[in-house]
Amino acid sequence: MSKSFTLYYAPGAASFVPHAVLNHLGLPHTLSLVALADGQQRTPEYLALNPKGRVPALVGGSLPAGEVLTETPAICRYLCAQKPDAGLWPTAPLAEARLMEWLNYLSGHFHAFAWPLFARPARFSPDESHYETLGSQARVHLADILALIEDRLSDGRAFAVPAVGPDAPSKLTPADFYLLLQYRWLFVRLGWPLREKSAAVDRVGRSAASPTLGASDAGGRKTGVLAQSSLSLQSFVTKTASTGAALPRNGSGPNRR
Repeated sequence: MSKSFTLYYAPGAASFVPHAVLNHLGLPHTLSLVALADGQQRTPEYLALNPKGRVPALVGGSLPAGEVLTETPAICRYLCAQKPDAGLWPTAPLAEARLMEWLNYLSGHFHAFAWPLFARPARFSPDESHYETLGSQARVHLADILALIEDRLSDGRAFAVPAVGPDAPSKLTPADFYLLLQYRWLFVRLGWPLREKSAAVDRVGRSAASPTLGASDAGGRKTGVLAQSSLSLQSFVTKTASTGAALPRNGSGPNRR
């Protein structure tokens, strides 16, 4: 495939997930930055492209002219279909259903509900006096989500989607990139220590980070997601895994989806 996709993205946002998929699959692509802090997602130009006013959005590549694809799970499914032999999207019915189960939960319950309850309370109430209560409630929901995910991963599987069949290994899927991103949000913004709360996610996250985020060309230059992203996820994974400490808050994060 020679025609390049264009991914509209913002550092720290869910656009990281399809960016990781593009990189992992080796699909030709360019990035178009949407400056969320400056409100670019609300400009007439961007809204003409994506009336939702969010990132990610995908155009070009094998998409028909004029087609714009949005929503992280949908974009990931389409991209994985371009290289089905890569195995990033499972074909076994149960494994595919488990992947969709993860993506629906992470994009719907975690990302669209519990996280903005903490990070974007204005979506839930225009009254700033409510924000402290909303933030406290968000922490309860996020702790419950974290406990559920940790329990699911505590059986020793290498990746989020479990093995299907006695001889089938657990394999990397877009759900692992989503988990890696969302745990970065939790530990950077909330300061929740990695090892105390999520040893299993630490293991899965490092497995997901290794083959995709640190890719380099023959000259040693970074060519993967980190070459064009301010997420610094490789540093995040390495530091938290080696020290067990929370990262300092850096002001970045998914304040806008």
